[in-house]
Amino acid sequence: MTNITDFKAKSHLTAEAQLNAFVEWAKETLPKGIPDRVHASIFWEDDSWHLHGFVSCAFTVLGSTRSAPVKMQPPFTDFAKAVLVYRRIYETKKSVKEWLSAMRALEVALVELTGTRDVTLVSAAICNRACEHMKSHWKGGNSAYCVGKVLEKIISLMRDKKMLKISFSWTSPLKLKPRRTLKQLKADREQKLPSPEAIKALGEIFYNNFTSPIDIVVTSACALLLSTPSRIGELADVEQDCLVFKEDTVGDQRMFLRWYAEKLNKPMLKPVVKPEMEPVVERAIALLKSVTDEGRAHAAFLEDYPDQFPPHEELPQKGLDDPLTYPEVCAALKISIRGDHGPRGSFNNAFLRHLEKRKDLSPAARALLGEIRDGWDTSQGKRIFAKGKSGVLRFEFNDRCVITLRKLNILVREKYLPKHFPYTTPYTEGKARVKYRDALFTVRTGALPVEDGNTSMPKGFGVEIAASQSRMVGQLSAGSNRYVRSIFERHGYPALKVNTHAFRHELNTAMHLAGLSQLFIDAFSGRTSMGSVYNHETVEERTQRVAHYHPKTKHSNAAQRLEKVKTNQPLSLSDVTDLHEGDQDLVIHQTHVGICVHNFASEPCPKMGACLTCGKLGCVKGDDVKLENLKEERADLKRRYEKALDAKSRDIFGASEWVKKVGMDLYKCDALIRTLENPELENGDIVWNVDNGWTLTNNAAVMAGLTDANVIEDTNEQLPSLDELSAMLDDIEV
Repeated sequence: MTNITDFKAKSHLTAEAQLNAFVEWAKETLPKGIPDRVHASIFWEDDSWHLHGFVSCAFTVLGSTRSAPVKMQPPFTDFAKAVLVYRRIYETKKSVKEWLSAMRALEVALVELTGTRDVTLVSAAICNRACEHMKSHWKGGNSAYCVGKVLEKIISLMRDKKMLKISFSWTSPLKLKPRRTLKQLKADREQKLPSPEAIKALGEIFYNNFTSPIDIVVTSACALLLSTPSRIGELADVEQDCLVFKEDTVGDQRMFLRWYAEKLNKPMLKPVVKPEMEPVVERAIALLKSVTDEGRAHAAFLEDYPDQFPPHEELPQKGLDDPLTYPEVCAALKISIRGDHGPRGSFNNAFLRHLEKRKDLSPAARALLGEIRDGWDTSQGKRIFAKGKSGVLRFEFNDRCVITLRKLNILVREKYLPKHFPYTTPYTEGKARVKYRDALFTVRTGALPVEDGNTSMPKGFGVEIAASQSRMVGQLSAGSNRYVRSIFERHGYPALKVNTHAFRHELNTAMHLAGLSQLFIDAFSGRTSMGSVYNHETVEERTQRVAHYHPKTKHSNAAQRLEKVKTNQPLSLSDVTDLHEGDQDLVIHQTHVGICVHNFASEPCPKMGACLTCGKLGCVKGDDVKLENLKEERADLKRRYEKALDAKSRDIFGASEWVKKVGMDLYKCDALIRTLENPELENGDIVWNVDNGWTLTNNAAVMAGLTDANVIEDTNEQLPSLDELSAMLDDIEV
């Protein structure tokens, strides 16, 4: 953040003084916050910052539970809070959960080995002990490994800020779990993919003549998630005019959705994967607009008139600053007067008490509630008896606070509006956000009945996203909430349920089966890494696809081939391809980045050593030496590409062609590295390069005017265009 200065360690201070200065810096930085993320309601002394913008942040010890919480103890608590302020506010990172987990383990280890909570005494032995606690606490998956890597970052921060009495470097001893077995892969497929019965049921419900808003929202949201691989949380940023049509290579119009990719932190156009889903998407959007138009109009009013009380039929016709009676207050807030409480008691019980229980109140709302309570008559009230009858007619109270629509407006917006209103999602640096007035899924709070038939639910004062994660989980999971009937239960499919993320797994697997590369599947999905975990092809499907993609590859001798490569033994052509009748088995050449099947005995290298442009180059998975060589090559190409871009910006002659050539080499090199690091490939498998079509002969023919260069370029259909490359190359990290 531009208004926050980094904490600078001072060389003359002791570790204890540096730690104290760091804590004071964090206390001063905390109120500055992040817009819509860290709320003004936050206090340093709070035991939990979860409701104030630090999600999943309760300062409890390792092993503590929500039902029996055990607080973190000072002075370690101040250190943990300061680190999270540095991470969340200064570095503006989204998640702090693993950072807090790492510090919980560190606290336990610190107390065990030193008997104190003085973090300046942290050592490598204490960190190793903390890792032992992580390993025993998080036994499944790779959670312990991830938390251990976070502890490395915390130690690095402490070392950089000079908060350690004895400086040291440390690496977590925790390792990644081994790759999934075939049994685990099968279990993942059954667990993470939606059942065909569930998808069929949703389709049948979607094309029924239903009128329930909740059914329209749920089925339409599922239709969008089945059209393009996305996350449930991304539905909040879908705009009402999200449809975009583009012409494909044969002149047909294809549908795209304007979509915000959460992991990439930027908007993109996502193609509707199957053309058959395009009319489904159009119907879903049309149905949603009929349900959400009122919500968008209400959101526009709330944004355009922040000082006015939201209008409704029962609102008293009073000025914003006119005093209100308690019956008028209840009418304005749509509070039903029931029992013996009367208007004053109903206002207190149904509104004030509920609002006072909230811990994330803004300073303005907290001050206004304090004003009301300061003027609140806490006595039993003055009894007024009915004339001529025994018994009390009513009670009169001497309340000194004047309640107006202007004051109620502040409290109503505090209660019903999200902290990040008018935007649908909290602030993230660099993100172009969508407003509720433009979002496809905007509804008024209370507009969606929980159960079918409950259409008398009053409209609320605020707005929300109809397809929120909590609502969608409840509607798609039978029995997840005994107070809510799922959409399957309401329509006669009581045994069915589906996970909201299953649709993303389904589409990713379908794209793998269609032959798309992992690179493009990740691009369509708006993903930066971990794409392989979404692929649930069966072993038979993968074997068939690999055989179809490169039938010459011999997988039976992969282990022997890798052993020869690693020990620099002579490698024959028969080790990498199936020889046909009449083919001669030759010793093939090994380069610094892989193997070359070109026959140097018959002709010299037609590429003059430009291996990254040659289709005869194969890279062997598991050859770590050549993989490191490829990475060095990529780093060098990245530097040359950036220099070429700089030269092009200064209009230096020939720079454009150099950008084109180096950019293509950089793309190819990065693609090879990504493929070789793909955990789906077995050690010893060969990754074949793609040829760019150019050789010494072709080059000479073009220079002599015997061949058109465009003919050679057009035959190379496997590589992306320069326009497609431009966005990819800038994101390559070395």
